[in-house]
Amino acid sequence: MMAALYLLLLLLPTAFASRRMVPIAPGVDMPEVSLGHPDDKTGMAESLELWLNLGGRGIDTAWIYYNQKQVAEGLAKSGVPREEVFITTKIPCYPSADKALQMVKRDLDQLNTTYVDLMLIHFPCKTEEGNVASWRGLQEAYKQNLTRSIGVSNFKINDLKAIMALNDTIVPKPAVNQCSMSVGNHDDETITFCKQNNITYEAYSPLRDVNLTDSTLGAIANSHSVEPAQVALKWILQKNCVLATSPGGNEKFAKEDLVLDSFTLTDEEMNTLDNL
Repeated sequence: MMAALYLLLLLLPTAFASRRMVPIAPGVDMPEVSLGHPDDKTGMAESLELWLNLGGRGIDTAWIYYNQKQVAEGLAKSGVPREEVFITTKIPCYPSADKALQMVKRDLDQLNTTYVDLMLIHFPCKTEEGNVASWRGLQEAYKQNLTRSIGVSNFKINDLKAIMALNDTIVPKPAVNQCSMSVGNHDDETITFCKQNNITYEAYSPLRDVNLTDSTLGAIANSHSVEPAQVALKWILQKNCVLATSPGGNEKFAKEDLVLDSFTLTDEEMNTLDNL
């Protein structure tokens, strides 16, 4: 029965693709699963067009990916209205609020949009003062309606505390902290801190350090009639995190990434994967 349902979901991806959203800031909901930078040789425009046509609605990019124009091209070709797509992008950390704000505007110009849904600082600056300055720049971008929410990426607990210590009334804390996370690679301390402070933790490289041929992972996948990669991604979602995946131009992988709601891991399976 479960296998038949799973096959049906793959055959009808546009209708049944997961549209589950997670609230990350007042009035802002983010897709659980977004399309990240392609790991294969497929261009971002082609990957995004496929993703959107299959029902995906989240896209993750960054200034240093040098693919913003391709994101704009893929969105235009798909025919999906801009307001239906959740765009996350990232700028480098600048020790100047003005420079950070300027970079936000340049990023939007490359994306051919007047706003994004989530703007992140890609990596911490070398100093706490630099992080604070860049954060001030993102806050100004938020005030100018250039982004619906702001956050960070690759920030550790001390980096987050420095921003939160500002006690700012505009945006008191990051909406999201995007970091590397997978079954084989997870920073539990930072994940716990983010959850305690209502900061959504987003995983990138969700299959990094994951042995997809592992017998334990395979057994769990078989019990749900899904693929091992889907189990690894579902583990992240059931940790109450969101993720950016990279199926590239592989239609099968993209479909599988969009039907993760078709099964649920048991508590025992989650505990097993925690220690895999």
